[in-house]
Amino acid sequence: MYFHKRVRSLLKCSLITFLASSSLFAMAAESESVEQNDTSELSQNDDNFFYLGAKGGWVKYQNACEAQAIDCDANDGAWGGFVGYQFHRNWGIEAGYNDFGQAVANYPESGLVNEYTGTMKGWEFSLKGNLPLTENLDLFGKAGTLKWDGDNRGPYSYKSDDDWAPMVGVGLEYKLTPSWVARIEYQYFDSVGSDQLGGSNIHFTSLGLSYRFGQAPAKKAVEAPVKQVEPTPVIMPPKPQILPKITQVVHFDFDSTVLLQTHTLVKVAERLMNYPNAHVTLQGYTDSVGASQYNMKLSMRRAQSVATYLKELGVDASQITVEALGEAHPEVDNDSEEHRANNRRVYLTLPALNIKQK
Repeated sequence: MYFHKRVRSLLKCSLITFLASSSLFAMAAESESVEQNDTSELSQNDDNFFYLGAKGGWVKYQNACEAQAIDCDANDGAWGGFVGYQFHRNWGIEAGYNDFGQAVANYPESGLVNEYTGTMKGWEFSLKGNLPLTENLDLFGKAGTLKWDGDNRGPYSYKSDDDWAPMVGVGLEYKLTPSWVARIEYQYFDSVGSDQLGGSNIHFTSLGLSYRFGQAPAKKAVEAPVKQVEPTPVIMPPKPQILPKITQVVHFDFDSTVLLQTHTLVKVAERLMNYPNAHVTLQGYTDSVGASQYNMKLSMRRAQSVATYLKELGVDASQITVEALGEAHPEVDNDSEEHRANNRRVYLTLPALNIKQK
């Protein structure tokens, strides 16, 4: 029995070493790819993908031994593999195989102390839900069932049985690269076993690593450098009676207040400087990633960043109004990186102006 435990421990160590080395190799290769192309950015290309992974950790058999046991070892190492399909940013299905190790107990029988060993393994099937906390970190939960297969061995007996048991789990996933994801997970399997084998609740805590297929680095379009234009006096043509309403939009990178487009603001600044009674409203927005209170403050900082740039061009502060709207009124659904980039913005609105009021 000691020999078998040593073999299983060596196999688990080998599995963890293999997964760690594979992860480091993948991250190094993708990092080299980024260095060779300054215009590339690591991002998830698609919210629909297959993934494959492995995990290892610790299992506790709750109430595994009877009261008359002289000695009871209800803790052991455990491992598993899993495969899944993410069909929505927040939802997926998962199947996996788990080996829960064994529980060992010693019982007094006819003047002797006999050892009994119970093992358990099985296939799990679950629905998995993800809640994004940041761009790379997700909280997840899952619920499903386990098709277990167990046995109980003693010095003069052998019993085996199989059945179904419910399962729930919760954990965190961190995206190391677009393809490689690490996870920490806790699972609870209720009433695993039978009257023939004895029953137990199983607690399984594990660390895992998975590979997402089709998640190659995506190239980010780099905007051509824009030459800063200093405002100069403009000879205005004969003015119409009413100047039309003007709207502009400026976008931002994730969690950033740095303006990605500034040349569009020159026309806005010229109108405000030429017509002191003209006015502009700056409305700041964010995508849906992160806490709503933080996003509200971030949207205000983005609007203030545009206001600061206009004042540097010569616009009077009294002509500018800033508003923070956070995650409200998205341009498009926040279900992909491209859509979230469209929602990280500041709207500039200059109402129509009656020139006679000048």
